[in-house]
This record gives sequence, structure tokens and C-alpha cells, in this order.
Amino acid sequence: MADFYNVLGVERTAADDEIKKAYRKLAMAYHPDRNGGSKEAEEKFKEITEAYDALRDPQKRAAYDRYGEAGLRGGSGYHHVDLSEALGIFMRDFGGFSGLDDLFGGRQGGTNPRTGADVKITMTLTLAEVASGVEKELKIKVLDGCDRCAGSGAEPGSKARQCATCAGQGEVRRAQ
Repeated sequence: MADFYNVLGVERTAADDEIKKAYRKLAMAYHPDRNGGSKEAEEKFKEITEAYDALRDPQKRAAYDRYGEAGLRGGSGYHHVDLSEALGIFMRDFGGFSGLDDLFGGRQGGTNPRTGADVKITMTLTLAEVASGVEKELKIKVLDGCDRCAGSGAEPGSKARQCATCAGQGEVRRAQ
């Protein structure tokens, strides 16, 4: 396994913000959405994220500095990250990434809303349904921005009065 500091291109004495900056630069360069499904880029992205995950946490970093990768396996909950974990770490630490639009400036001049969190639903299916395929209708509650106040919570034309449609929440619940 490569040295985590070398993977990120930082010195062993690097400050936390230097490690984060190096990770962000490399993660953006090797992010799967930017590299058209390249397996090499995906592996590099996982390696970069694994290094960052170990070095960003003071306890993991101290164990790594003292014992190398073996120090991370000794009960600290460390394991090699897979792609979904790597993407999760990236999303958690950098406030979201909506793919190519963010990388190539697709959001310039606009206020397109970011996508929300993934919705996870547990559903029971029979073996026959799984084998042959099935369509099921689901009801999902979502929050929509209030059309009347545009999400501000204030009555249009007024900063002080509460919007009557959403009661000042800026969102309206509806079922789909």
C-alpha cells in the first residue's frame, strides 16, 4: 500500500487544512463523474479518499504515523473504502457535488436547486416479483418550495408579515 502522505502529495508535517486542500484537488481530478467510468480513475479516487479518511481524523492519523496502515487496523474501525464510501466521504466533507455541472461551471448565473438526499424505502417483494419484475406505486412525502413567497417565509412585498401559504416555513408539504 502506498504511503498516505505520498498519495495526497503532502508532507508528514502538513496541517489539517493542507491535507483537506490536497484531497479536494485530487478528488475533483479523479472523481468518477469527471472521468467517464475509468476504472483507473475510480481506483485512484478510492485510494485518495482512503488516505484522506485516515489523515483527517487526529486519532487515526496518530495511529498511522506511529504504526503505518497496521495501526489503523488495530481496532480503530478502519477498513479499505469502497467507491460508495469514498463518494459518501466526499459528499459529507465538501457539501455535495452534483457531477459535471459543478466541475465545469454549469451553475453559473443560475440558482438551480441542488438535489436533495437520497430516499431509501424498504419494500417486501416475492421471489416471483423479483424474477419477473414488477411495478409498484409508492406515496412519498416531499417538501416543495412555497410558490407564493419563493421560500423566504415572508408575505410577497413585505419582510415582516408571515406568508399565509406556508406559515413562514418557506416549504409546503405535499404527497406524490
